[in-house]
Amino acid sequence: MKKILGILFIVINSNYLFSQISLKIEGSAVNNTETGIWYGVNIPRLVPTFVTYRNNSITSVNAEGYMLCAGDEMPSTRSNNLDEEVITGNNFNWNGTYDPAIITHGLFTGYNINSIVKYNYLENVPFGILYKSGNDDGKNMTFTSGGCAYNICKNGKLNVRMKGINGVKVYNNTFYSGDGSGWFLIYITPNPDRVVSCQSIGSKIFNNIFFSTTQIPMIRIESGCLTDFESDYNIFWCSAGEPTFSIDGVKQTWAQWQALGYDTHSKIVNPNFINTIDFVPADRLDYGTDLGTDWQTGLSTTAVWAVGSSPATTNQNGKWQVGARVRQMIQVSEITVTGKDGATTIKTGNGTLQLQASALPSHATTKTVTWSVIDITGKASISTSGLLTAEKDGTVKAIATATDGSGVKDELLVSISNQIILVENLKIIDNLKNDTISGIGTKLNLKVSVTPQDATNTNVEWKVENITGQANIDVNGVLTTLSAGKIKVSVKALDESKYTFFKEYIIVIPLIYLQYNNHENVTIYPNPTTNKIRIQIDQMPANGVIIEISNSLGQIIIRKSVKENSSEWSLEQYHSRIFLVTIIDKNNTSTYKIIYRSTQ
Repeated sequence: MKKILGILFIVINSNYLFSQISLKIEGSAVNNTETGIWYGVNIPRLVPTFVTYRNNSITSVNAEGYMLCAGDEMPSTRSNNLDEEVITGNNFNWNGTYDPAIITHGLFTGYNINSIVKYNYLENVPFGILYKSGNDDGKNMTFTSGGCAYNICKNGKLNVRMKGINGVKVYNNTFYSGDGSGWFLIYITPNPDRVVSCQSIGSKIFNNIFFSTTQIPMIRIESGCLTDFESDYNIFWCSAGEPTFSIDGVKQTWAQWQALGYDTHSKIVNPNFINTIDFVPADRLDYGTDLGTDWQTGLSTTAVWAVGSSPATTNQNGKWQVGARVRQMIQVSEITVTGKDGATTIKTGNGTLQLQASALPSHATTKTVTWSVIDITGKASISTSGLLTAEKDGTVKAIATATDGSGVKDELLVSISNQIILVENLKIIDNLKNDTISGIGTKLNLKVSVTPQDATNTNVEWKVENITGQANIDVNGVLTTLSAGKIKVSVKALDESKYTFFKEYIIVIPLIYLQYNNHENVTIYPNPTTNKIRIQIDQMPANGVIIEISNSLGQIIIRKSVKENSSEWSLEQYHSRIFLVTIIDKNNTSTYKIIYRSTQ
């Protein structure tokens, strides 16, 4: 220990000579055997000093004190002298005998801000990584940069503690409690050591792995520290039951914790560590969120801690992973698409073929694919699981594309036969203006447009519904008008779709076709009229006649059976300037034009 302190003294003094106050401690190994109080490796901080403590090892058995003391327990003239210190790549191993009263602090940075604590391994350290501040007037310190990231903390009473300090970022760490000695994995409280207690607000807890074999609180926080507190995109696993949390010492279930707005994107997932020494997950844990370039470099799966050497690191790749270790993404190099049992054909109507995609190498990080289909001469659809469904005879190309960004794909040609293409749409085609048919006895050849044009069965059935007019239609769509008024023509597909289309028409009688001579001894007067007309039939047939009165559009507005020789009819309410009066008996039909003149 004396040798190390001598080295430190030389480094500090040489910096004074150059008016540059900095301190770098790298490659040192300290093994403390004192079982009582030991103040640890104590970083000098009488003056503002930029400290780098890197790739060192500290082993200790002390029951009190520190392992690395890079700060103070209370405010003093030395406060903030170690701001922005860098503590990285170190191995802290506590080998003392466990006792509930032991309060050994591992990595302590009190009354300094913006420290960078990264890539450290803490094993069995009772109180792991500690942040502290607060004056007697209740004012504390706030981190504006730096944080605690990519550290592994194993079997401590607590792993990270914030005590009266604001804005500490805790990103991508692995916290493990497996020996039954743990209290909580993260502990956030005010600093009660000062006259006026100050809270720890604005803590940010993201992308960490929390693992415990007992149901201790994963995070314990006091309610006064919940201001601007954020915790999300972590994974939690407790082998003894559901993870729990604590606010003011009151247990919070997973559902209660999330209901408060915390860890709403986090998951309960077993990280499946290969072992509990290296804490490398068996597979990628792609549950994190992108924290920016300052935090993109994590511990490699091959990282080890050796004095004087930095543990291997690697950048986040693909979706951000949680925890201290970052697995490299192994991309797909080859995909092979096959049909079930080697099939490449579909021979039944609307038949299906399950396609499969195998990816190489077998240890590729993501072996999932997206499916698509290209219609060549046939047509088909494909589901997200690779189920190909035939729609039209011919050939299609099914394609599986890797989802890992490699762009690797494969395709399979599938032949389709015996498909039935149903009618999807019908439309009646005519050359009429305003859907109006002129004349009685007119023949109109209606056509039908079928969609799709290559439907298997394009046969249709024609029908006509007589509303106020009359007509009939034959199997070929030839419509024959019988009387004036409205009709509705329908055409229905005769395949399994039964698709039906309707269209309405108006049948009108042109004035040039009016007949005046079929009935003798018929008198209609006055004509022109300003209100009513009287129809006089001198020779009324025994069964009477039917009298129809239509407006100028040919729409029948009055239709009545009449046996009296003389009848009176009011036209005023029908708002037409020309009326057609048709007299019908079993032998004759006659039509007369009436002119209406308004008195207004």
